[in-house]
This record gives sequence, structure tokens and C-alpha cells, in this order.
Amino acid sequence: MATLTDLKKRLRGVQTICQLAGAMRTVSSAKLARLNAVNASFAAYAQGCRELLEASGTVLSPPEGADRTLVILLSGNRGLCGSYHNDLFAFFRSLAEPERQDYIACGRIAAAYCREKGYPLLDVFSVSDVPLYAEAEALADRILALYSGGGIGRVLFVWGEGVNALRQEPRQLELLPGEGGGKAGDILWIPDQKTATEGLAEFCLRAEIYSLLLRGATGVQGATLVSMRSAYDNGTKSAASLETAINRQRQTQVTSGVIETSSGYGPWREG
Repeated sequence: MATLTDLKKRLRGVQTICQLAGAMRTVSSAKLARLNAVNASFAAYAQGCRELLEASGTVLSPPEGADRTLVILLSGNRGLCGSYHNDLFAFFRSLAEPERQDYIACGRIAAAYCREKGYPLLDVFSVSDVPLYAEAEALADRILALYSGGGIGRVLFVWGEGVNALRQEPRQLELLPGEGGGKAGDILWIPDQKTATEGLAEFCLRAEIYSLLLRGATGVQGATLVSMRSAYDNGTKSAASLETAINRQRQTQVTSGVIETSSGYGPWREG
């Protein structure tokens, strides 16, 4: 049976964990609210870019003979988000073919995982908890450079989608080469279609990548919020249970002292 001192030490440890979990819960809640606001304002723009690209029929064709696939793996920058990364990496492993693929890791956890498992990394990108458009531009420029440089014929993006605050799902999306077959004839191009669509695919790629970074970050913060909320609630219950045990032990000690005193066996009694 644990002594009173042991219970007090355990209670202090649980209270410290509760404080940390509560602080991280608050931070994740604020970041998630900010991400939802940014995502909501950017979603219409990203959707417009997708529709314009589809309507124009613009496709970035891969170099001839390019047979390798570039996989971009997006993760969070830290753990403490439940099973989010375990599910994401399990999905990633089901797609991985290192002998035919190259990889770019976005986020500290993804970079550490790829290095540990020996996946051939071409580059590592840092992504903020609330991504910046400049980060999406840098990643898009690197992807376009690899794609146009030969060897890469397909680009996949793998991330954890935040379906809602309680649910995250690993997903993949083919960024390049994309699909053609749009109805360009339904659009009035000024001055002409060739001039108007020059650079359109690269422009829309940057918007799509930023949208994916936001969606991935939303999934990370949602998973973190749920995990920290659960840790805080469980810690609070454990602290309450420990406090009850401490109070019972104190009461037992007081009762034992009273019984010993009333029986004449107290420490004050002369021999």
C-alpha cells in the first residue's frame, strides 16, 4: 500500500500533467479556431482555382521517360496528438515503394520518421502550425523544379485530413500531372487562351498546396485538442481520486492516534 508521502508525490505529478495538458488544450483550441477562419476565407479562392484549371484544360505534362513518383508527406511538428501520426504513417507505408519513389517531408515528425525508416528524402520543409502562403510557394517551387528537371513523372501529396474536431483521416491527392479534358470553349479568354493560361498551372498549384497545408494543419490541431482534452479530463479524475485517498489515509492516522491515546498507549504516557 502506498504511503501518504508517495500519494502526495503522485498527486503533484498528476497536477503538473493537468496544467500542461490544459495549457496545450487552450493553445490548440486557439490555433484550430485560427485555422478554421483562414481555411474558410481561402476555400472559395482555392475552389475557384481548381475550376479555372479544369475549365482551361491546362495540364503540366511530365518530361518524356520520367517514371518516378514524388511523394510529399505532411505531418505535425510534435507528438501528443493521439493516434494521428500512427494512422498517417500506416497509410503512408501502404503507398510507399522506395525503389520507384522519392520523398519530401513536411513537418518535423515526418522528417524524423522518413530518416528513421530509410526513405530517400530529396528535401525537408518546415511548416508552421498555422501555415503561411510563403511556405506553400517554396514547396511548390521545389516540386516544379523536380518535376521539370526530369525523372519525376507523378507527384502525390499525403496528409491527415481534419474531417471534424473528433475525426481525422489519412488521404492522398495526385498534384501532377493532373487531368485535362476541360471545357475551355465555354470561357472568354482575353486577350487569348494561350496568353491567359500561361503559368496558370503553376499558379493554381501554389493555391492547391496552401489549401492542403491548411487542411493538414487543421487535422493536427484537432487531434491535439482532443488528445489534450482527454488527458486533462483523465488527470482531473486521477487527481480527485488521489486527494480522496490522501484524505482517507490522514483520517486513518488521526483515528489511530485517538484510539491509541484513549487506550493509554500514546507516546506521552510515562513508562
